[in-house]
Amino acid sequence: MNCNIVKDLIPLYIDGCCSEESEKVVEEHIGDCDDCKRLLEDMKSSSDIITVSESPKTFSKLNDWKASVLQSVLLFLSFALITIGVALEARTQSGIGNGFWALNLVIPATGFMLSLANWYFIRVYKNRKSFSLFSLIATLGITLCAYIWSGFHYELNVFELFSECDFIELLDVMQGILFLNGLGIVLTIVFCTLSKILSNQYAKMLGKE
Repeated sequence: MNCNIVKDLIPLYIDGCCSEESEKVVEEHIGDCDDCKRLLEDMKSSSDIITVSESPKTFSKLNDWKASVLQSVLLFLSFALITIGVALEARTQSGIGNGFWALNLVIPATGFMLSLANWYFIRVYKNRKSFSLFSLIATLGITLCAYIWSGFHYELNVFELFSECDFIELLDVMQGILFLNGLGIVLTIVFCTLSKILSNQYAKMLGKE
């Protein structure tokens, strides 16, 4: 058998795409031809290297997909909480309860959702630790800014509120604040914790050290 013909058959032989007759021809020929046998071994080695190198790429794409799903789910859930909070606030009658759901649900969920924008800039950070720490700070910072804004919106003068109180009245005021905003404080702590943990997991999925 001509070596040129066998050389054309060798790639098909390696991939298992040739007929049984062609396989026999190649096997018989390489038994007598050292050059074609060496070519077959070299091509098999090259094929193994390509197969190994493709595996990490597939794994990387899978992790990228998981990271994207995680971010999308968190955006959806936080937006859903904001929608629920707005709907509940709209049903609240004017009075002492006005603003309860805005302070206790809408603001913490908004702070968490807006902090997720930081995740788009993960490549800027040197490592996973700095990224997760800044994600926590972003969540806390945005939430606190929103609470400050709410104080102006609801015309709450904190200085006057505390300056004219004695110790007993001060305790009553603090108790009232905790009653009105206790859930919001708890949710803020929960969202800050989740921001740090989940951002670390997100960075890990994307291969950040």
